[in-house]
Amino acid sequence: MAKTKRNVRAKAKSMVGAAKQKAQEVQAKLRQEQLLHKTLTPKKTTTKKEKSAAKHKKLIKRFAETRKEHKEEVARKNREKTKVIGDLKPLRDALPSLQDMYKLVRIKQKDATEQTVLTAPEIPLSANEKIRKKRKELVNRVKSFEKVIKDKNFKKNPREVIAAHVRNKYEAMEDENDE
Repeated sequence: MAKTKRNVRAKAKSMVGAAKQKAQEVQAKLRQEQLLHKTLTPKKTTTKKEKSAAKHKKLIKRFAETRKEHKEEVARKNREKTKVIGDLKPLRDALPSLQDMYKLVRIKQKDATEQTVLTAPEIPLSANEKIRKKRKELVNRVKSFEKVIKDKNFKKNPREVIAAHVRNKYEAMEDENDE
């Protein structure tokens, strides 16, 4: 019985050894195929001159981009330094040209001078009345600004709302001038 057990064990060891050897052979073949595949692909050869020229172009492009970004940053900072609001470029884009405004002011001044000639001179206000009038105007302005800030359309697109307001104001002024 002992002899048969030894034979079985010997056969099992030899079978395991044969299986390991076959697995190693298969892995070796795969490695060789991968190596062959890597060596058979054509490599793109670039000379040292071409590499340095490409690096030089890349560097010059990067310098140009940083220079452009720096100029834009300086321009933005200069616009923000203005005392009024900060960056006025978006507002300037939304507003009409100065010539249109100048024409409207001229027409309004002519109409005002004609009306002052036709109407009687006004009685000057006392100091207290002037203060009340200014205070009332200021309160009305603050209320209108609060309404605008709370408006949903203004929060979504402020430029569009401002442009529409300016257009409506000019149309109203033209309608007054026409009448």
